[in-house]
Amino acid sequence: MIQDILEDEHIILQADANDWQDLIQIVSQPLIKDETITQQYVQAMIQSVNDFGPYIVIGKHLALAHARPEDGANKLGLSVATVKDPVRFGNTENDPVKIIFCLSAIDSFSHLNIMKYLVQLINDEEKTKQLDEVTTIEDFKKILLNG
Repeated sequence: MIQDILEDEHIILQADANDWQDLIQIVSQPLIKDETITQQYVQAMIQSVNDFGPYIVIGKHLALAHARPEDGANKLGLSVATVKDPVRFGNTENDPVKIIFCLSAIDSFSHLNIMKYLVQLINDEEKTKQLDEVTTIEDFKKILLNG
């Protein structure tokens, strides 16, 4: 499932982010560019963290930014960014974030399938470490999808 929706142009490696809001903006850009999501969706993701805390930090050094479909999800999509300097969201257990995914799901079925995959990734700290260190999209995809 993940390999069907994660396109090369949706992978950002070694991004420079000033803070967690900036990181959400960065990881969202490929999905905004191809109109998978709207700018309203990005604002909803940021507002959710402001309202509910750093719940999007789903594992050690790993975050999953998302919002409700009605907040501006036009179609199913996924983007991912690794960061040069890890970013703190305020999650004492799992900060700092080194890899962030941005999910645009239009229904709960696709949302759950991607979540299942990411739970496997959370449980594989070695794979997460390798993903954080790669410098090419080809290597990132190889590790992410095969491991």
